Amino acid sequence: MKIRLEKTRIPNHLLEYFETDLCSSCYVCHTLLWAKEAWRVLENDGILFLNIADSYAGGGKGNYGSGISSSVKAKQNPKGNDFNYGNIPSKCQLLIPHRVAIALIDAGWVLRNTICWFKSNAMPESVTDRFSKKYEYIFMFSKQEKYYFDLDAIREPHKEVSLERIKGTWNGHREEMSSYKNMDISKMCHPLGKNPGDVWIIPTRPSPEKHYAMWPEQLVERMVKCSTKAGDSVLDPFCGSGSTLKVAEQLNRKGIGIDLGYHEMSKRRTGKIQKQLFV
Repeated sequence: MKIRLEKTRIPNHLLEYFETDLCSSCYVCHTLLWAKEAWRVLENDGILFLNIADSYAGGGKGNYGSGISSSVKAKQNPKGNDFNYGNIPSKCQLLIPHRVAIALIDAGWVLRNTICWFKSNAMPESVTDRFSKKYEYIFMFSKQEKYYFDLDAIREPHKEVSLERIKGTWNGHREEMSSYKNMDISKMCHPLGKNPGDVWIIPTRPSPEKHYAMWPEQLVERMVKCSTKAGDSVLDPFCGSGSTLKVAEQLNRKGIGIDLGYHEMSKRRTGKIQKQLFV
C-alpha cells in the first residue's frame, strides 16, 4: 500500500462512515476500523491490496464472529456451543472475504479487482465431504477512479502457442501459412508481454522461519511493482515475517511494517537486502 505520511483530507461522503462507532466483536467491523486508518494514510492515487482467506462456521476458530472476547461470546452464546454469527448453519462457508469487500465498498472504497491466488502446492486438508481449498482472494482497492497502476512492470511473456495463433490471423482474417514471415507481431501483441490476468498461479515457498502463513516474495513483488514507483513508501499494517518490507527494499521502495509480533523474525529477514539495480 503506497502511503503519504502527512494528514489526508477525508471526503465528505466518508465522514459518516469514519465517525460511526463500529463494534469490535465482529471480524468485518474490526477490518473497517483499521481500514479507516488505511484510508487516512494512503495516497490519493495509491492502491490497497487485501488478502483474506475464508473459513467455515462451527469450527471453533475462524468463525465470522472470530476475535470476539470470551465475555461477549458467553453473553451471546451462554450454552457454550460454537459461536454461530447470524444463525449461519454449522459447516457453512462464511464468505468472509466477500463480506469484507462489500463492507469496504459501502464505506467508499473502489474495488478494482478480485484476484484469485492459486497455490499449486497448497496444504492438504483432512476433509472428506468437500473439496480442499487451493486458493485465496486478494482484493485490489483504490480510493478513486484514477490511480497509479504500472501494467508494463508486471507483464508476462507471450506463450509461443499464442504468438503462432496470432500469426495466422490479421484483423480477424485467416492468412496463408506462407505469409507468416511477413506478419508484424508487434502490431498485434504488446512487445513487453501480456497482462497477467486476475488468476495468479504462485506457489508458497518453504522457509526455516516459524511462521505458518508467510507470503511468497513473488506474490508481493507483483503487487509492489504495479502500484508504486522507486522511492515510494509501502505500508504493510500486518507485516508478520516482513516479506513485504524485504521486497519493498529490494525494489528501492521504503518499507514500513506494523505487527504485534514476529519483530525479531522481521528484523532478521530484512537485515541484509540486496537491492535491485535499475538501468
